[in-house]
Amino acid sequence: MPKQKPHTLISTVGTSLLGNLKRLPEKPSDAEENNESKGPEGLDWSTVEKLKRHYNLGEWKALGRCLAEVPAHFRLCGAEINSIHSLAQKDWLEMREIVFLVSDTNEGRITGEILVTYFESRKDDLRLQNARYVCIDGLQDERPWEFRTVGLRNLVREIGKIVRDVGSPAYVAIDATGGYKAQIAVAALIGVAMDIDVYYRHERFDDIISFPPLPVALDYSLIGKYGNVIHAFEKEPLLTEDQIGPIDEELEVLLEREVIDGETCWALSPIGEIYVTGYRLLYPRPVSLRDATLEERQPPKFQDHHYPKNFQQFVTKVWEEVPWITRCVPVDYSKQKGMKKTGFHLREESLDNKVSWSIIGEYVDDSGFGARFKVLTTTDRYDDLVWAVDQLNQKFAD
Repeated sequence: MPKQKPHTLISTVGTSLLGNLKRLPEKPSDAEENNESKGPEGLDWSTVEKLKRHYNLGEWKALGRCLAEVPAHFRLCGAEINSIHSLAQKDWLEMREIVFLVSDTNEGRITGEILVTYFESRKDDLRLQNARYVCIDGLQDERPWEFRTVGLRNLVREIGKIVRDVGSPAYVAIDATGGYKAQIAVAALIGVAMDIDVYYRHERFDDIISFPPLPVALDYSLIGKYGNVIHAFEKEPLLTEDQIGPIDEELEVLLEREVIDGETCWALSPIGEIYVTGYRLLYPRPVSLRDATLEERQPPKFQDHHYPKNFQQFVTKVWEEVPWITRCVPVDYSKQKGMKKTGFHLREESLDNKVSWSIIGEYVDDSGFGARFKVLTTTDRYDDLVWAVDQLNQKFAD
């Protein structure tokens, strides 16, 4: 069976188009005397003058429509139009929609408006149904820390959102030609993690190329083992060690470390965001994690009255709202001072030299007092429990 061709193209966006337009020359006063009837790249001077006038007046939609009269392979059109033109000549995808991801800058928004208007003007010959742009919050070059920990992560999240909206990574392709170098690198990594086709055209290339798929698979066990910590970083862009606790070495690969005012702070890195987003896109609910029967469902029982505030209500809520949970059982209070956030993770256990894994929920009240409980489900398969931990954290964790 032939592979489904992608129909939604995600394009990262830079500012080469605006730079090219800004550098358009004025028509020399002696052009006709010197037989200079053509402007840059052989364009009529009348077209050059129209483009320059629209640019100087900030008439971005008019500029986009005027640009549609310029051959799409001309360098004047910028990296995005050049690369999409090359893609349109291939048989690699059936382009119905283009989504431009622009930087959180005035230049980014202007470029997005020009590109959308340009491709709306070319809908018929490209058989395009829709073109739009999305501004990525924090994707700017004035504040490097925000660029890394907010902007690039939001880029990953937006791509993940688009993939979810269209239904599958198989329906999406990424043109990673335009934008910051880090943005292009992240887009390429997303392609590997989410099994999405990625294309790139260097300004010196005559054609566009596809990034070859890498023969690697990510190990998603950290989603289970550190699920509560990872989710805490999803909700808060920056956490101190006092807020989150010591960070295990194997988790550091997904994080960014920064010392601010003498205090060590951590944030989920772009790689970490790709890791989490890729997992959620590629792994749907396991078939073996079925809803529990009435006979299997046993409500929580509490033997101790010295629990954190609202602990019993929280545990009961988790049990009531998740149909594949059979029981929630309170466990010992050991190392309760190490609890920083309400969340879930997998804990390795050993009985009679046999290793098993259990879902552990940790609840911390507003005074910092915490308690744990074990979550039992309709499956004990490790991969299924990893998925369950991620779902529980998305629904109930701080």
